[in-house]
Amino acid sequence: MNASPWLGAHDAARALGISYSTLYRWRTCGLLKPGFHWRRKFPNTNSPILYNLPRVEVSMSEATASSIEAIEPALMPAPLALPVI
Repeated sequence: MNASPWLGAHDAARALGISYSTLYRWRTCGLLKPGFHWRRKFPNTNSPILYNLPRVEVSMSEATASSIEAIEPALMPAPLALPVI
């Protein structure tokens, strides 16, 4: 019997070696795409979210290889406002 690649949020975070809140942040900032990286267990907004572990791992590798901006946009400094003269 093949194991499903879809894991609940806490199990996925543990398997990936990240916190639940980091996984949530990546999902809400758009790094993880609905229907590809994550889906709901049932078609209901209160249904638990499941993550496709192999797909998330690939995206994590690609994001960390490219730049910190892709994985943690909140850590980047805000652009400086120039004074209007």
